[in-house]
Formats: sequence, C-alpha cells, structure tokens
Amino acid sequence: MKLNKNILYSLAASALITVIIAAGILERPDRWLQDMLFQHPGVPSRDIVIIGIDEASFEELGPYQTWDRNVIAKALEALASDPDNKPAVTAIDVLYAGHTSEQADTRLANAAKSLGNVVTASIAEFGEEITWENGHATSINNSAVIYYDEPYTELAECTTIGHINAISDIDSVMRHALLYVDTEDGRVYSLSSEVARLYRESRGEEFKLPPVNDSGYFYIPFTAKQGDYYDGVSIASLINGEIPSDYWAGKIVLIGPYAIAFQDQYFTPIDKGVQMYGVEIHANLIQCMLESNYKTEVAALPQLLLLFAICAAATWFFLEKKVRIGACVCAACVIVSAAATFLLYIAGLITHPLWLPIAVPVCFVLALGIHYIRAAKERQALMLEKERIATELELATRIQISALPKEIPNQPEFNLFASMVPAKEVGGDFYDYYPIDDDHWAFVIADVSGKGIPGALFMMVTSALIHHVAVSSAETDPAKVLRKVNAEICLRNPEEMFITVWLGILELSTGKLSAANAGHEYPILKKAGENFELLKDRHGLVIGAMEGVKYRSYEVQMEPGAKLFVYTDGIAEATNIHNELFGTERLVEVLQAHSDAAPSEILHEVDAAVNRFVGEAPQFDDMTMLCIEYRG
Repeated sequence: MKLNKNILYSLAASALITVIIAAGILERPDRWLQDMLFQHPGVPSRDIVIIGIDEASFEELGPYQTWDRNVIAKALEALASDPDNKPAVTAIDVLYAGHTSEQADTRLANAAKSLGNVVTASIAEFGEEITWENGHATSINNSAVIYYDEPYTELAECTTIGHINAISDIDSVMRHALLYVDTEDGRVYSLSSEVARLYRESRGEEFKLPPVNDSGYFYIPFTAKQGDYYDGVSIASLINGEIPSDYWAGKIVLIGPYAIAFQDQYFTPIDKGVQMYGVEIHANLIQCMLESNYKTEVAALPQLLLLFAICAAATWFFLEKKVRIGACVCAACVIVSAAATFLLYIAGLITHPLWLPIAVPVCFVLALGIHYIRAAKERQALMLEKERIATELELATRIQISALPKEIPNQPEFNLFASMVPAKEVGGDFYDYYPIDDDHWAFVIADVSGKGIPGALFMMVTSALIHHVAVSSAETDPAKVLRKVNAEICLRNPEEMFITVWLGILELSTGKLSAANAGHEYPILKKAGENFELLKDRHGLVIGAMEGVKYRSYEVQMEPGAKLFVYTDGIAEATNIHNELFGTERLVEVLQAHSDAAPSEILHEVDAAVNRFVGEAPQFDDMTMLCIEYRG
C-alpha cells in the first residue's frame, strides 16, 4: 500500500511541476541563466569592418536628413578607388527605397555596380492575415508579411538584397535572428546571411545556412560586445580619403547607423547594460555564419517529457530512501544536469538550464513534506499553518492600507477621489498623491508583483522612494523620477520583485499633465465634452526588472471638465464564476455612463459594477482606483 502511494505521489508531483514549468513560470530567469552560461565575449573577426554613419559624419556632412544618395555613392566610390584593394563584400544597413533625384539614384546604382558584391537592405512589415473560404475564416497567420519594401529598381538590379528585420524577445533582449522573409516574389534572406554567403563564395568556400525553427528564427551566439567591431571609422573619413585602402582590402565592409539618433539599438544577451547598434548585430551574425557556429534550441516537448520522467523517479527515490541519501542524490542531480546543459551547448544544442536544477530540489522538498506529514499529526499541522497564514495576511493588509493617504486634498484646481479594496491574498497595490511645489501635484498608482508581507513591504519602500525622489528634488518630469526609483530598487532587490507604476504630475496653472508608465494598465481619459477613452500611452519596463531602463514622459492637456481614471489590473481582471474577465471595455462603458459624475461617485459606480459582475466569485487581487477631475 505504501509503495502504491509513493508511486501516486511521485506521478502527481512530477505532473504538477511539469505543468507549472510548461506554463512559463521559469521563462525569464531561464533565459537570463542561458545568457550567463552561454553568451561570453570571444575574439571579433578582423575580416569584418564597420564604417559608421555617426556623430562625426553629421558634423562633417550635416544632419542625416539633409543627405542625398550622393553621399553613400561617394562612400562606395571610395571603396572602389583602388582596384587592387576592394572589399570582398560591402553591405549597406540602410534602406534606399523609391526614387529621389535621377542623378543621385543613378550615381548610387553605378557606384554599387562598379564596386561589386554589394548587399542592400530591404524590410518587411508583419501583421495578421486571415484565410477565408466560403465566407468563413479557416486560418489566421499572425506573422504574415503585409508589406515589403526593397531598394529602388536600378539599385536592386545591381546588388544582392537582404532583409534587416530585427525582433527582440518578450523581455526586450535580442537573442534570435530571422533568417528569411517569404514575400510574393519569393524568399528573401537576411542581409547578414547574404553577406556571409557572398564572402564564402568569393573565397571558393561552401556556405551553410543555420538551422531555424518553424518561424524562420535561429539562436544568435554573440562573439563581440558593443564597440568591439568598430574602430571609430566614420563615413565622412572614408569619403574624404583619410582611410587607406588596405584597411578594407578583401574584407567585409558594413556601412550602417552608429548614432543614437537612428534608434537602431537593441539589448543583447552578451551585455544587457549597454545597447548594441544594429550594424554590430549584423557583424556578430556574419561571424557566427562564417564560423558555422550554429546552435539548435531543443524543442520544449521532449525536454518536458524527460523532466516528467526524472522528477517522477527522483520523487519516488526520495520517498523510499532516508533523507540524507536523498539529499546527496538531489545535489548530484543538480550538478549533473548543470554539466549536461553546458556539454550539450558545446555540442550545438540549447536546453533549459533551470528546469532540472529547480525541479529536482522541489521534488526533494515535496518528499520531505510527505515524510513530515506521515510523522506528525496532520490536523494539528494544518491548523497551525492556517493560523500562520491568516495572521500574515491580516498583518500585510494592515501594512498595505496604512501606507495609503488618509485625506482628500481640498484644491480649487482639481477634484480627486481614490479607493482600494484589498483582496484576501494581499497583492501590494497602492495609490498616492501629494504636492511637489505650489503649482505641481503628483499622482501615483502601482501594483507590486509579490503577495503577502513581502509585497506589502516592497510596496511601502517603492511608495516612499517615489515620494522622496519627486518631492526632495522638486522633479516634475515623471520619466526622470521613475528612472531614479528604478535605479534604487535594482540596487537593493535580491528577491527580484518588480512593480508596475503609473506616475502623473499635473501643472495646476495650465492643466498640463506629464505622465510616465512603467508597465502599468492604460489610463482612461475623458477630455472636456468628449467620451472616456483608453489612453494607450507608451509602456516602459516594470520597476525593478532591469537596471538602466530609460522611461519616457508624455503630456496630456487637461481642459476644465477633463477627467482621468487610473486603476490596477484587479479591476479589469476581476473574474466571475464563469471565468470571464470584467475587462477594460466594460470599465469604459461604466465610466461613460457616469461621465458627468464627481470622481467619488464614479469610483462608487465602478465598484458596484464590478461587484455585480463578479457575484459570488472570490476576489483574487486588490482593486485600486483613482480619478482626477481638472477644474481649471
């Protein structure tokens, strides 16, 4: 009987762990650990040269928007000036679509033709494509090419075309490259792959494409950090004849943006603290392809099946053996799995490095729990645990509520009301408002990722930091406030908690509202005489997730009678017994139905509408709201 129970416990525990991991709970830390283990600087290839369209070229040749195509034509002519020292391949990481002046277009095309082995850029725009049959949608392609732009005809005819599409992962880090784009006229490979192919062919060598997934993406093993390929050579220096031809002779020359103004920068796994220019990412990709340094990401399904099997066997072993033996085996499993992950990477296979090192100790902990339950009185243990949890949640609720402002400000310029209905499981929502100076008021609403006492404490720290940064320095730029707060949180955040924040600063005399959004819900705005509508502002990364995040402020002009409603996700994600969400559409409808009411009445109506919708379903998250009416 005991043996059968141990088998059932083992299967149940391994199934639970496998499902939780398959849901993506470890995705972010797993990717970051992959970056730490696999992405290390190597030796940049000296066969790759970057010519930068940089700040120095702007000073020499004027602002980029004033350049015509004669500038890039001069650069290609300079590269071809010494027939014995031409580059092997030249790539231009700038799209030249459509016609401009006939003289400039012709000159650029002739320069490219004369130089030879020139790769020019194209770009695709992706969107949703629905296939219809007999009036019914039969399939949806969410990554269909809905628009494709390539060089003008004369330039396209004398060059090789490669796309320059770049897409980051969900955490804004670029770990994958798109090998090809399928257009109506056929498949277009990436600029970097075309450069690598032409270079290999110029040397009489075979070129092998990297293995890709079903969407055409492949993993990028970076070799160099930002600046490692770049010798500071400006396109202006090239045009002025200041660079000797032996500098590029027989090499790959990449001409591309190397200035912040182009906004062609990306976070990469090799160094998340400094963004890398797109032309440098091309250089990394080219070196990867020239060295055939290809890595294949193992599909999730076989890894999950292996995870289930190992977890089931480990849990059964831990239940059958003594704790000391189980602890030794658990440690051995962690060490062996870590070593296997690294060896597989060397062999060209990328696996999830955190899955087994996390899952096996969890199995061991679960087995310990079962051992303890068998040895202790189950009812007494459960009662003590319930009392402890109830005490912790009650304390967390008091801490959470005590941090909120107690009085509504009596200001002639605006009317305000805020409320928070805490859930049974405290989530760490908060709101705040206070004057920065005689003409500016700050309004904050936020939602902490953690729950219980840790979430409440993290909420209090963040609230105090925002207040201190804004008031002590009289800072009226919300983005600067969030940048400073994020820097402080990241320095002292060992638990890696994070918080979404919306911060608005209202100038009383003018009605100008400056705001910044750190991953929070969209605010809902009602301009004077108009309807409530979602204000789809620009989201920054949540506070505490990453150092060096640059937030951006935006402005909203509040005319007398305008109202702004901000809230946490506990409102939109309130769920009824049918697992339906209240949603932002219903929220906007309720606001519009009471658009002429005072902020206090508006919040009362929203709360009533949510309660009617939820009915008997339990509340899982705090419901926090704040409404401002500008009077002028």
